[in-house]
Amino acid sequence: MLKKYLSRISILSLVLFAACATKPESDVDTPEYHYKAGMRAVENMDYQQAIKSFQRSVDLDSKFALGFGGLGLANAKLGNNKEAKKFASTCASKGSKDSDALALSARIWIDMRESEKKWFNRAEGHLKKSLKRDKNHEGSQYWYGVAYLYSYKFNEAEDYFRVVVNKRGDYAGMADSKWKLSQKIVRAMPGTPVGKKVALKEQISRADLAVLFSEELKIGVLFDRMPTQTAGFQSPNQVAQNTAIQIPLDSRNHWAETWIKDMIRYGVMNIEPDGNFYPDDKINRATYALAVQRLLVVATRDEGLETKYFGESQSRFSDVPSSHFAYNAMAVCTERGIMQVDMMNNRFNPTGDVTGADALLIIRNLQSSLRMTF
Repeated sequence: MLKKYLSRISILSLVLFAACATKPESDVDTPEYHYKAGMRAVENMDYQQAIKSFQRSVDLDSKFALGFGGLGLANAKLGNNKEAKKFASTCASKGSKDSDALALSARIWIDMRESEKKWFNRAEGHLKKSLKRDKNHEGSQYWYGVAYLYSYKFNEAEDYFRVVVNKRGDYAGMADSKWKLSQKIVRAMPGTPVGKKVALKEQISRADLAVLFSEELKIGVLFDRMPTQTAGFQSPNQVAQNTAIQIPLDSRNHWAETWIKDMIRYGVMNIEPDGNFYPDDKINRATYALAVQRLLVVATRDEGLETKYFGESQSRFSDVPSSHFAYNAMAVCTERGIMQVDMMNNRFNPTGDVTGADALLIIRNLQSSLRMTF
């Protein structure tokens, strides 16, 4: 009698559950449709809308692993790590046999790399499971490459991106872009931890450049080798003995204060007339050229470099007149092979961004120009 009673309760529970479950309202009101809509919202950085779409997908199907993964991804983008980790775990659990779900769980951890110390181990665990189920899974191979890239294992990242590009599938375009970036970083050979971090930046700041000049270019070593002089240029040690370095107000207690102080001491980067350094302002190609020119003047003690190319009747560049404030610096840098122009149209692109990888390559060219060996 008891078994019969319990059986009826179970059946009744299922009926009630079915009655309460969300029902689709149209042919396109499906978990898959809402998941795709959510991913488009993520690409457009509309994370609140993404959450709504992903939530609808799991409301329609509580077993839909990708929907939970989408919720994890959107929350990771918003910095809600606690929620992101919970949904990543749910996605991996419900999609334990689905390589797409496992790859998405890994992507969530990669997105939390700045704030989660164990992000790589977590991501790698999901990716290993995914590739164990399908060794040729394109998404998992791509995100493995991304994980290696952001853990500064650039050669390993290259290997994965090369494989994905050769597949010519859905991830080929993104993999090609990341492959070129990793190749550029490998060529630039960042030799310090900070150099590796800056190498991944899409655009560097004045503070980043100060760090790169100090750590990767090692200008302290260069200038300390200068012979003692009684007039004209002085080594940093001489300057330090004669002047007290004043840190601009906007750079005090800044994360890059030490390196900014070095740049001011060496006279490579200047304080603006209003007394600020503007450490977080972005560097473009023209301002980078000016910084390189100043460094060359200090290193070679040739003040004539700052005016060598002014007054040229014919500009060397198709997009920059010879009257441009940074024209001389651009000419100095291109003449010495430190910075390049677009070979197709001879454009310098003075307002163009300087990525971390580009910044490092310019430093390597600068070292070659100065015949620096450290």
